[in-house]
Amino acid sequence: MENPNIKILLELRSDMEEQIEKHRREIDRLQSYIQALDSMIDVGSFSTADAVMVQTQQEGNEEQPEEEPEMKSIVIMNKARDLELATIEILDQDLRIIPAEDAIYDIKLGAFARFFLDKILGEFQREDRQKVEDDELDWEDAFEFNVIAEDGILDEILIQNYGDESRLNEIQRTLRWSLEKIHRHK
Repeated sequence: MENPNIKILLELRSDMEEQIEKHRREIDRLQSYIQALDSMIDVGSFSTADAVMVQTQQEGNEEQPEEEPEMKSIVIMNKARDLELATIEILDQDLRIIPAEDAIYDIKLGAFARFFLDKILGEFQREDRQKVEDDELDWEDAFEFNVIAEDGILDEILIQNYGDESRLNEIQRTLRWSLEKIHRHK
């Protein structure tokens, strides 16, 4: 007869390994951000004496320093408001969608892939690309999105130039619906 405590211990060990792997992926992602920042700092930190003089003169003429944009967070809850699904971080015109810690989202499932990614985000992207072609919008101001996943499991979604408040509301509403359909607990 098998000891039931062994089964519990094996499950606990498996859960711990999963958590360690999740944190390793998060550390790797954060380290890649740091490397990108470091390379941008390296490029921006080299200045000639002439450039420093011009910058010093310009700084003397400035009246008010520019304010840094404030990051805002929106927690996406299920319809019953008893389960956190994700968080949307908003910084200026960019969004970062982060799944709730205890959730698993398979991005290959229809509610997410065909509806949220293709029909909603894809349509915003197609609209803005058409505006770029019609010279109504600059390319750098067009809607773009990037889904970051590992083995089909959502890590985060990055959206650039989301647009206006109505687009943000549509993203929030359809994200909630899509994530509710594919939500699984870790």
